[in-house]
Amino acid sequence: MARQINVIRNGTESVFEFKKIDRAKLYGKRKRIVLDEEGESCVKAELSEDGSTIIRSGMTQQAYFDSEGEWVASNRLVGLDEEGNPAEKVPSTLGVAQELEEVEPGALSQNLMISVYHLTGVDFEEALEADLKAGKIFRFPFNYRADYSAEEGFLLSNKEGVFVLVTKAATPEWCSLKAAVADTFSEESELDDDLDFEMF
Repeated sequence: MARQINVIRNGTESVFEFKKIDRAKLYGKRKRIVLDEEGESCVKAELSEDGSTIIRSGMTQQAYFDSEGEWVASNRLVGLDEEGNPAEKVPSTLGVAQELEEVEPGALSQNLMISVYHLTGVDFEEALEADLKAGKIFRFPFNYRADYSAEEGFLLSNKEGVFVLVTKAATPEWCSLKAAVADTFSEESELDDDLDFEMF
């Protein structure tokens, strides 16, 4: 059974199937293939810094090397919090009904977009569908898979359909001068302004 996004509002649940939207689906894609002398496709690989290991695509997802050069499988890795203690994983929200919260459109500007999903209603509450068509936006907790960071989903619609924008909170860094710049210009310039332009 396909995984689903479940949301609930006023005690009524809506269920959606979803498909991820990416640039390739919107605009298509082209892939450059490198061939060897016999016309066979080449496989990308990289040589480790010490020259002892050839690393092929996908190998770094299986395991990592620690500071002493020991091989550590990915399933042995754990997340740590700011104090260095083991962090708890945030469970996946797929298939688990999440409470909707109506928000203003400006709430989206405070977040960094990660991905977009197109939804197909399996069990779509009529009142929710009407509110989405009227331009309302709803926020709910979203996590595709269990990991160490929580994300947010924004449920909205337009004439093309119903969508979920998956986001993370953005924390802008404001820059300012530590001290005001001193005005070093004097009213009387050392340059002679009485230039004769005919001399040029």
